[in-house]
Amino acid sequence: MSCSKLLRFRQVKLRKESKAMKNRKLIIILLSFLILVIVASLFIFISTNNGSLFSGNNQNTDPETETDGGSIEDVLNQNNEDLLELTDTRKTVIFAIYGTDERSDETGRSDIIMVVMYDPTQEKMVMASLPRDLRVNIPGYGLDKINHAYAYGGRELINQTIEELLGIKLDFSVKLDFDTFASIINDAGGVNVIAQKDFYKNENQLVISQGEQILNGKNALFYVRFRSDSDGDYGRIARQQEVVKSLMKSLSTMSLKKKLQLIETYYNNGIETDVNVSKLKEYLNMSGGDTNLSFENYRLKTYSEIIDGLWYELYNQEDLDAIKNLFTVNENINQENWN
Repeated sequence: MSCSKLLRFRQVKLRKESKAMKNRKLIIILLSFLILVIVASLFIFISTNNGSLFSGNNQNTDPETETDGGSIEDVLNQNNEDLLELTDTRKTVIFAIYGTDERSDETGRSDIIMVVMYDPTQEKMVMASLPRDLRVNIPGYGLDKINHAYAYGGRELINQTIEELLGIKLDFSVKLDFDTFASIINDAGGVNVIAQKDFYKNENQLVISQGEQILNGKNALFYVRFRSDSDGDYGRIARQQEVVKSLMKSLSTMSLKKKLQLIETYYNNGIETDVNVSKLKEYLNMSGGDTNLSFENYRLKTYSEIIDGLWYELYNQEDLDAIKNLFTVNENINQENWN
């Protein structure tokens, strides 16, 4: 082959190789661009599907409004309950509940007087009621009806009266007026009672029929305050304990979120207490597993007597001692700082 033909052959070969190289570069550029597009598309897909690549539902969902899994706040509340349930450090607590007929323009008297002990390790609640006409020593005032203690010196004086009577130290006390009592019952969805008879207003207006039923706040208040029968204070105390027991059962099954909402609504707004609100919330945070409460109900046995023209309920020492023994606990258990 002559030199000129060989030169032309090499020139043609180089042109073909150059063209092939350009084609390969073009292919590489196109593949790179395609890969970039795919990656970008996946990124957008993941972002618009809340990070779930293999979700069965491609619709966008708002975590605050999603109903299947609950809102973020509900999930956090549930996680908080689960965590604190594992680190439950609660101690037995003893407190008093006072239901008063107080009005905005007058100092009321405590119509419901109840001492409660709650043991979280056993999920047991012990309730002991004291008759409103019980004759006791009121510090600074002498012998008088126990419900007068609140009228004389408010919650502080009736706390002191009960502590001296029963030989105990209250962790705190809770006072609520009857309008608040009814409102909380409504918030809890009512209370379940078994009425032992028909209850009438003004002798001819039937308010509550005999039998099992759910009472709203207004009717529950009528039920616990009813006096127009021969059952007297004992019947009223039994109904009070029945309603409080039902209410506490309902509250125990509420979510942490709803419990905290109730505190925000009524703390120092219908409910008066000396407990620190943060301490109360902390205790409730650890109560998520307390859904199987057991109750023991007691009342101080008394007998009636008229003294100086006034009707009193009097007690025998052995009956008082029986109530005092209910609240005998280890001193190390009952030293929670609630204030």
